[in-house]
Amino acid sequence: MDHAEAQRLSDSYMSNLVADRADLALAEMEPQFVEAAGGKATAEAGLRDLFNYCGRPLESELRHEETGFFVYGDGRRAPMRAFYYSGRTSQHPKGVCFFAVRVVPGQNGMKVVNFGPLKLLTGQLPDWAR
Repeated sequence: MDHAEAQRLSDSYMSNLVADRADLALAEMEPQFVEAAGGKATAEAGLRDLFNYCGRPLESELRHEETGFFVYGDGRRAPMRAFYYSGRTSQHPKGVCFFAVRVVPGQNGMKVVNFGPLKLLTGQLPDWAR
């Protein structure tokens, strides 16, 4: 897995969310995600619903990354790189919410396979998030 290509895709995905372009972010995801969500309009609505949890990102700063495997619902595994971003959101100052973007290699290049907001509810932030 090409690290630079995976990070460029992840950074682009977050930039599209910061610019309030969920449609462009969805274009960077695996087509199976959009199909499984019920089509482009439903997938975009679902993506925007995630912002109810932490707010829409207004900026992003890459804070951490990890490597591993993504396991699909049918049991297939793919090498994965996860990127974690921090930044202000429409609901919280920087340091409260984080966003995880998971990237896998696909038949037509790298694709985002999973995205999600993260919020610290109790305990302490990990060192990379401070």
